[in-house]
Amino acid sequence: MTQDMSRDGSENKSQWIIISLVIALIGIGLSIYSTMHHLEVKATGKTDAACNINDKFSCDEVALSQYSEISGVPLGIFGLGYFAAAAILLLVGLRGGKAGKEHLQGYTAMVVIGVITSVVLGSLSTTLGFYCVTCIGVYVLTALQAGTLAVSRKNIPDGFSAKNILSGGTTALISVAAVVLIFNFSKSYLTPSPTSAANKPDANLPVLSATAEEIPIAKSAYSGLGEDYRKGNDNAKVVITEFADMQCPACASVSQTLSTIAKEYGDRILIVFKNYPLDSSCNTSVQARIHEQACSAAILARCAGQYGKFWQYHDIAFQRQSSMTAAKLREWGTEVGLNEEQMTTCLNSKDMKDKLSEDIALGNKLGVDSTPTLFINGRKLLGGRSISDLKSEIDQLLN
Repeated sequence: MTQDMSRDGSENKSQWIIISLVIALIGIGLSIYSTMHHLEVKATGKTDAACNINDKFSCDEVALSQYSEISGVPLGIFGLGYFAAAAILLLVGLRGGKAGKEHLQGYTAMVVIGVITSVVLGSLSTTLGFYCVTCIGVYVLTALQAGTLAVSRKNIPDGFSAKNILSGGTTALISVAAVVLIFNFSKSYLTPSPTSAANKPDANLPVLSATAEEIPIAKSAYSGLGEDYRKGNDNAKVVITEFADMQCPACASVSQTLSTIAKEYGDRILIVFKNYPLDSSCNTSVQARIHEQACSAAILARCAGQYGKFWQYHDIAFQRQSSMTAAKLREWGTEVGLNEEQMTTCLNSKDMKDKLSEDIALGNKLGVDSTPTLFINGRKLLGGRSISDLKSEIDQLLN
């Protein structure tokens, strides 16, 4: 009887370990996919990956955000290290004995860390305003790991101690470090070459398009259809031109990045804002009203600009983007000093609408097909849009 109970306990222990091992293997697969996708995005700026479902659920936008890497290493690599370490700890645990006990206790501690990390990363996605389906899959897997542990807690070796956890944790740390080192040594072989920079196969990411386009900048309120709003020195050596949609979550993230860049480089660079609303009511290149308030937001921002308040309205619109409605747009206008008559006049102004059309036509000519799209000295940025990515390109051009 005792032998039967012992055998049942051993079988139950093996079952939950095997289930957990399967979860870890799925996690390894997702992490590899995430890493390869990340490298492709950094090389080309855009992919047709299945995880790009819509404007909210876009793995491209997450991969291009400043939170997608740690010291140049994609989060997918850390995920790969985490799940690989989990698999190793489970395999040792399956063998039993003192080492098995230590490694299963180390696995338990690691799962707790994994759940906490998933919650933090999930919160960052909420801050960005867009989500990665692959990342969500990883979060679900860590939750399943925790759930499996909770259901099978009777089969986890008791007698938890810092010594046991440290012993198993050391194996986990070595595993993660090994994955990161292997990635760093093999990164150049894994990274796809950008098709538009075929003559730069060894260029560091991000990359700029090989061809520089002439991008006109209206520097006077009395020229053409009105000035282009900008920050910095009109005679700067480095000019960053942004085509953006004020209702686009990715644009909100990049606006923060460019604000930081503007503060750091000051008059050494010039940042120019141009409108490319993803709204068919003013952009005939778009087949649907993806962002229904984008055209009105662009017009009211320019309206504020006539009174020296463009950047103030720009910042409010991006910071409060999630609550954007027609009423809110007017409320923000009032906040920066516009009155109802001025806003109504601007929204009905043919000149305002023509200026948007001019920006959109220029964007189409330059090959803008998503927002935000950045050009540095007329060359389209094909890689990352993080602060470190932009600084890398700017520093090269300033030196």
